[in-house]
Amino acid sequence: MYYSALIGNPTTHSVSPLMYEEFAKTVLRGSEYKHLKIDVSVDELDNALLAFKTLKFIGVNVTLPHKMAVMNFIDEIDPIATAVGAVNTITLTSKTIGHNTDWKGIYIPVQKYIAHKSLNLNKATILGSGGAARAAIYACRELNIKQINVVYREDANDKQLADLKHNAKRHNIELFTYAQVGRLINDAQLVINGTSAGMVGNELTPFELTELENIDLTGKIFLDAVFNPINTPLLKYFKERNTYTIDGLWMMIYQGVYALSLWLGYSIDISDERLIEIHKLLEKELLHV
Repeated sequence: MYYSALIGNPTTHSVSPLMYEEFAKTVLRGSEYKHLKIDVSVDELDNALLAFKTLKFIGVNVTLPHKMAVMNFIDEIDPIATAVGAVNTITLTSKTIGHNTDWKGIYIPVQKYIAHKSLNLNKATILGSGGAARAAIYACRELNIKQINVVYREDANDKQLADLKHNAKRHNIELFTYAQVGRLINDAQLVINGTSAGMVGNELTPFELTELENIDLTGKIFLDAVFNPINTPLLKYFKERNTYTIDGLWMMIYQGVYALSLWLGYSIDISDERLIEIHKLLEKELLHV
């Protein structure tokens, strides 16, 4: 029997238990698998990780709001997670090791599309400054995007923002407030929502959509890190304006494949056809969480 968990606060909106159990049916035929959703506060992170290790869980996914805070409670952080500045996946062996698989969830679907269309992406605009946005920055760098613009709220966490500004200097990243969001989206070929705006309980957009009224969004790529609901207000807006959209379930699926590979200790292979089936199952499951 294999056990893994999702920790965060809240976790009720997630459909990751079904996702991992479907992965297991494909790659662990004959073995039982259970993925749990557990709400954990910041003060409980240390004890929670110790409990999972004691109970022989193979790994843990980390969601909002702990992707950066959890780094203080891990024995070792791998180089990619260090470069991203956020951990969303933890392997549990004799020690806890922090990884970031979110960037794969962004990189793979965008790379598949640009390879299919033979596109060159020169500019990306990323909304947000938290864990998902940092994974998006890393993914854009791996996609060889020359100019990466990050849009942040003026009331963003001071420490997180200072850290982001420090790293931006080294990686050709520019930071802007939402006052310039229209121009930045107009200039970009790829737009990524790395904020929680649009998720269940926060059915908003990160900025007023009137900012985009006079902008032609045709041919751009938009990826939303939010998966519940699958059609966020922002994703709907871009979809209605002839933008190629990638919903947050695809980000969750591709990061999940990578996370399970880390937990099992070997690379797993799931066909595109099977992933499409799993996407459809998850979309239905979202109606019940």
